[in-house]
Amino acid sequence: MKRWMAILTLAFGALLALVALGAAQPVLAQDGHGSESGDAGLAALRGAAVYAEFCQACHGPQGEALGTGEAFAAIDAAALAGDGARLAILEGAGSAESGAAMPPYGKVLSEAQIADLLAYIGTWATGETPALPEPNIGHVQERVEGFAGDPVAGAAVYARFCAGCHGMSGAGRDAPAFPKLEGEPVQMVRVAREGHENPTMPAFSAEQGGPLSDDQLANLEAYLATWADHETSQEQDDGRGYSLLIVVAGVIAILLIGVTYMARLVVKEEA
Repeated sequence: MKRWMAILTLAFGALLALVALGAAQPVLAQDGHGSESGDAGLAALRGAAVYAEFCQACHGPQGEALGTGEAFAAIDAAALAGDGARLAILEGAGSAESGAAMPPYGKVLSEAQIADLLAYIGTWATGETPALPEPNIGHVQERVEGFAGDPVAGAAVYARFCAGCHGMSGAGRDAPAFPKLEGEPVQMVRVAREGHENPTMPAFSAEQGGPLSDDQLANLEAYLATWADHETSQEQDDGRGYSLLIVVAGVIAILLIGVTYMARLVVKEEA
């Protein structure tokens, strides 16, 4: 009797998980772009993950201004009309003369990712925009000797404001505008704070019109200091992200395996 109760409990749990899977809106985690099957129903959700990784650093969650600097100004809705948004993504925008330029993403993003990204941007006008996923920062040590900042908070800053151009582990993205990070943490944060002569790297400090406070930059420096114990590699970036959809499916699979196992036990006892 107890085994039958266990079976029924597991079966009920599996049913609830299946109902949740069908009813809940899946949220793709940052740096986890999901399937590129072209499923229109998930295009905006996948696009939210792409946008979170590559775009929100300068453009904010929905294209709003993040600071007073030109690189962080609000997106002009008229610029999104027609092929404007797609061309800007593929070829870049702005100029060296203006002091702020958007790098071209044509060699970084696939056609499927660009289509998903445009689907997400298209929801801004509908009022049904998916929430941006939180960054996957993994395990980060809590303190670094000699640094006052919080590495865990710094990991979130890096994921939101740096990973899109430099990769999750700083290895770059094999394109001129997306270089590998090199140097000491203090040097890298100085560039983040003050900007670079390359107009695609603006100054991110609030003092210079960017979105990051001194505390956030100190946290970023502490996080970068944790890299001293390992070498960066692009392979570490791959597979870093994951989908809530996959997690839920895994839970369902475990429940179903449990039901099958318990059922086999009962069959053996009755035999």
